[in-house]
Amino acid sequence: MRTLTPQEIIVALNSLGLTQTDIKERTGISQASLSRIYSGRNGDPRLSVVRALEKLYQDVTDKTKA
Repeated sequence: MRTLTPQEIIVALNSLGLTQTDIKERTGISQASLSRIYSGRNGDPRLSVVRALEKLYQDVTDKTKA
């Protein structure tokens, strides 16, 4: 199984019903950063941002599996 990119994680979270505002509130990542990642203008975000997105994605997908 391949690892999702930060952009793919945001798209997946959106498809699971989370808005960028929801993601911002649950991760602490700024709206501007999320927008840049989503649009592809920031292809190399900080590791802390990537980890926060991965953790939220894991939390959300674990809950949908339960």
